Amino acid sequence: MIPETWCDVCCNFSLDIAREAELTPGFKNRYQNSGYYAGRFETGYQIDCQCQFIKESRSSGCEYCRFLSEVIDTFIPNQTIDGDSMLLCLREDSTFIHFLPTNPNTINGRINFQGVVYIYRPTDSISKQSGSAYAHIPVLPDIKPPSSEESFTYLKACLKTCIETHDSCQQDLLSPPKRLLQLGTRGNGSVRLYETPNDFREPYVALSYCWGKSSVLKTESSNIQSLMRGFDLKQLPAAVQDAAYVTQKLGLKYLWVDALCIIQDSKLDWEDQSAKMCSIYEKAHLTIIASSSDAANVSFLDHSARPETFHYHVPGKQDILLGARRECKSGHHFDSSMGIGNRVAPDPTIVRGWTLQEAILPTRAISYSTDELQWHCRSTRSCECQSRTNDQQVASFLIGRSQLETLEQWDKLVRIYTQRQLTYLEDKFPAISGISQLIHEQTGWQYLAGLWKEHFISQLLWTRHSFHPFFEDADTSMPPKFRAPSFSWASLECPIITFTTNPDVVEQAATLHEDAKLVDSNILLSGVDPFGRVELGSSITMEGRMMQDVELHGPMDDEYANYSVLLGGRDLTFEADIQLETFCFTAANGLPQRTARRSAKPANEGFIKLEGRTMVSVFLLAHSQDADGLGTQFFLFLSASPLNSNHNRYERLGVLMMGINSQEGYNLLDFSGLPVQRFTIF
Repeated sequence: MIPETWCDVCCNFSLDIAREAELTPGFKNRYQNSGYYAGRFETGYQIDCQCQFIKESRSSGCEYCRFLSEVIDTFIPNQTIDGDSMLLCLREDSTFIHFLPTNPNTINGRINFQGVVYIYRPTDSISKQSGSAYAHIPVLPDIKPPSSEESFTYLKACLKTCIETHDSCQQDLLSPPKRLLQLGTRGNGSVRLYETPNDFREPYVALSYCWGKSSVLKTESSNIQSLMRGFDLKQLPAAVQDAAYVTQKLGLKYLWVDALCIIQDSKLDWEDQSAKMCSIYEKAHLTIIASSSDAANVSFLDHSARPETFHYHVPGKQDILLGARRECKSGHHFDSSMGIGNRVAPDPTIVRGWTLQEAILPTRAISYSTDELQWHCRSTRSCECQSRTNDQQVASFLIGRSQLETLEQWDKLVRIYTQRQLTYLEDKFPAISGISQLIHEQTGWQYLAGLWKEHFISQLLWTRHSFHPFFEDADTSMPPKFRAPSFSWASLECPIITFTTNPDVVEQAATLHEDAKLVDSNILLSGVDPFGRVELGSSITMEGRMMQDVELHGPMDDEYANYSVLLGGRDLTFEADIQLETFCFTAANGLPQRTARRSAKPANEGFIKLEGRTMVSVFLLAHSQDADGLGTQFFLFLSASPLNSNHNRYERLGVLMMGINSQEGYNLLDFSGLPVQRFTIF
């Protein structure tokens, strides 16, 4: 029932009133000359109008419009009479405003805000409001500083619920880390590096953070004995001190920090312990993610930035408090599908390579994000703002997923991971070895330098993300030192699109027919970690049909790594993994021949024109075609390997996806007349 008095502009922020008001003749367009429109949508009700119209309507005596006018003044302080607009959205579980200022501008340091603002009643103020006219407005907590008691209460409540009620989050305490920091009793500033005995079963906390460029205390062969005798907590960088404080406040006394619990100048210890990252984070009682700190010497507890909030006491009803707060956009609200360079600045940990697996592997973790505290475990995700998380985030690899889902998650992870940065480029495999190990343990798949043997053909169908909006082609490069064989996405330094994340072919994944097969592999490990670094000379052996001596021309119109090729009578554009250069070698018949190879020359130093008669080989990988004759044929472009230009030794140049439309005469290219060959790709 609509109450006797209700506002025909804002509908008292009530979804029920808006639904009934819609039945009132002319309600939806009664203020059409003022730019007002109300309408029902699948998820609720929406009122679209100019901000100035709301400000003028406050004179009607509606307290809701008066509050809304104050919110407008707070978040759009530099309003224009015409143009600035807003959407008041009424949902079952939320009420929010989407501000759309025409020309966001700054006056006296204040900029008009474009985005979402939530309307709510603060949790701390609702004890006397249950029967009030404002009781339908959602209740949300104010977001407090990370060092506040309210934030610790949130953390403790999440931890207690997880431990006591989540079956999938139960842990065993076997196989602890080799070393931990043992913190002094509460209030004692001492700490020491502690080697755990075989029977150690105490819970410990792990820290995930950005090292940054500053020099910080770390364990090395020269100081390990001194650190084991003990030292002052104040010698540690701010983020580690914060983690120690949180650990002690939870009543625990052991903390794992990579810089201190791994001997940094010992290749053997580093490889041994980095290979155990999966277990270290999985078995940690809690992982603290210092998401807001861009370096180890930056405190995450002292981080004071919180979403702008406005409080409003209803006149004459001082016990009624309303709030308005900017939407949280950091952490698991950040849209990673837009790339790390989108207009919303990501948390510092989102742009770093190592921190990806440190967010995925833990059984449970608390993230001190830029806007708020955010919790995730194997069972659930939550946050202080209580709004929905972004579906584009990489979910945890949970036990019980189907193999297809796991493969899709891996592809999604590679796409996101290759947007991230590493201080040491050779860490490309070690920085995700824990995730690789976890997938291997769950599926039994064999890991081949970033690809999975059991799905190898589709895994080969990765491409450079040439249209990535925040990564220039000029930044695409080869690592200065060998990092991975050419068939692996890790051989390049640029964003990658994997097969199941490629919008152009993702629907064809289920009908992919493989025309080639993997025969053998020879992955040369450089250490003890089977998912870690690999050596030059690592290779795979493939079998299938190959077209030799296909001529490449280009690059085309000065477009980076785009070449023209005539294939099956069709003029096609081949987009290589990276720009190419011509080189000469002696063919099996003893004659000189020109082919192409990946160039180490940065694109910003100028494009390289291929010489005439630059010939490559085209290997048929797979195809997909539906009942209507539509589909794609997938080819791998290869050249004689610069490592070993003997016959049947090749290097990957890229993948060509050729569209098929039999109704228009674009049929599958017939390779059946070519002999089946066996060859090696380095």
